[in-house]
Amino acid sequence: MSEFGKGYKWSQAAVKGLLLALITIVCNTITYIFHGSTIVSLLAFIVRTVASIWLLVTFMKQYAATTGENPMGFALCTVLLSSLVCAFYDAAAIAWLFPSLMGQIDEAMTQSLSMMPAEGQGIMERMMDHYPRIAFFSTFIKDFIFGLIVAAIANSSTRKKDIFGDEGKQEEDELA
Repeated sequence: MSEFGKGYKWSQAAVKGLLLALITIVCNTITYIFHGSTIVSLLAFIVRTVASIWLLVTFMKQYAATTGENPMGFALCTVLLSSLVCAFYDAAAIAWLFPSLMGQIDEAMTQSLSMMPAEGQGIMERMMDHYPRIAFFSTFIKDFIFGLIVAAIANSSTRKKDIFGDEGKQEEDELA
């Protein structure tokens, strides 16, 4: 481990994870407020996706430049913390912050239940009682997997590779 240590990685990951989550929280709040507007929801989704990818890649490059280490571990910590914050926010938004949103979800589920068989209706009604918990876990898993994919792709672009490998070094030694 370098001179920075694990404490540095986790503290930086916490700060960067909160900044990353803040983008998602702001965009999701805009989507919740303008729930009926497809254009606003689409724009918020695009802004959230592009800004999150750009920020994560920027954070990884900064970490690699500062510490000289592979930024993948740092990115995993950042994505984990950011996903947790986003999942807590989504569950809180559905349960307490935007109660009308839960009513709209309940109404949509009631309409779709009319087309289901009786046993499916019972399962869906029980699920609706636990919807904030389901939203927490689904948001966490979705955001974490998305972050892992972005981090893995960005990690390959932040590493410095010698495209010639050891053979290029041997040829340089022979020419000298």
